[in-house]
Amino acid sequence: MDTFVKKLGLIGLVVVVLGILFVGCQCFNTVDRGTYHIKQAAVSGEMSAIMNPGVYARNFGDIQVWPKADTFHFTKDNDEGEKKDQSIVVRFGDGSTANISGTIRISMPTNPKEAVALVTESGYKSFEDLQQNLVLKVVRNALMLTANTMTARESYAEKRNDYVFWAWDQIQNGIYETEEATKEVVDSTTGEKTTKVFKIIKKDKDGKPLYQKNPLHGTGILVSNFEIKDIIYSEAVEKQIAEQQRAYMAVATAKAEAQKAEQDKLKIEAEGKAKVATAQYEQEQEKIKEVVQAQKRLEVAKLDKESAALKKSKDILEGEGEAEKRKLIMSADGALTQKLNAWVEVNKVYATEFAKQKWTPEVQMGASSGGSSAQGLIDLLTTKTARDLGLDLHMSKEKK
Repeated sequence: MDTFVKKLGLIGLVVVVLGILFVGCQCFNTVDRGTYHIKQAAVSGEMSAIMNPGVYARNFGDIQVWPKADTFHFTKDNDEGEKKDQSIVVRFGDGSTANISGTIRISMPTNPKEAVALVTESGYKSFEDLQQNLVLKVVRNALMLTANTMTARESYAEKRNDYVFWAWDQIQNGIYETEEATKEVVDSTTGEKTTKVFKIIKKDKDGKPLYQKNPLHGTGILVSNFEIKDIIYSEAVEKQIAEQQRAYMAVATAKAEAQKAEQDKLKIEAEGKAKVATAQYEQEQEKIKEVVQAQKRLEVAKLDKESAALKKSKDILEGEGEAEKRKLIMSADGALTQKLNAWVEVNKVYATEFAKQKWTPEVQMGASSGGSSAQGLIDLLTTKTARDLGLDLHMSKEKK
């Protein structure tokens, strides 16, 4: 009996403790860091949001836990997001398809009213529900409409950056308003040319895109860090893109080679013109040099002529002066000096010539009365020379 009572008391104690714990859990709750709670009151059903971390009075209310921020994955890689293919299928303007993988960051409202409105007005039951029925739709519509504006090859090559930019622009601001236009493209399946319908973005008078209403506006939700990780095209599209890329590269290469050839041609022409200009310049310089040298020669000849004329004038003046000088000297002394010199020279000649003659015999008989005949002849010639020169050889006697 005592044992039974003890067991019963122990069971009662456990029930009381569990009851206390249950009541405690229903009366109080804790908001963890990085989350906020949406509370529905137990009796009134009033909805409220507890945004700050810490303990609050739950009072048996119904609680939903929401993350303040999280990353939404739309990837084919099982290493990210759920263990399944979450990539988004899009169709391009040429009819080909591709699977697009990427991520985007979602920041939930910080205002309690906006946080509550997501549940009460928009009707999202959980964060997962909001991801699938709001964020996924916004991202998918942006990716699909962007794909409609171009071909698969364009998204792969020249419009790849446009694809990312236009998709992100629509996620933030709303889907573009568009109109349809046709364009001839190569069908990815048959390889034949066909006409396809493409979406053309409408723009205002300033050239800015026109947008439809964005479902994210007014919810307090912010998106960021949008990234397209991969675009996986179908096998047929991959093959077509590869062929088109080869053709495109061949055209681009040919164009580049043609441009290079044109540049080389222009370069050669420029170099030729430069050489011609250099040659012409050198010829002009040579002509200028020759003209300068000719001018110098002309100036030198002119100076030589002037110098010769001056020298001639100098020589004439000097000759006239010397002649006048000699004339004056001769006029002053009767050219005595010249006459005497001439007389002396003549007598030297006479003396030399007579010295060669044997005028006096080695044996003379008798005495000579008038000197030798040679001496007489010398005296005669001397007198003649003096007379010819106008010399007076007699010493003048002074009168006493």
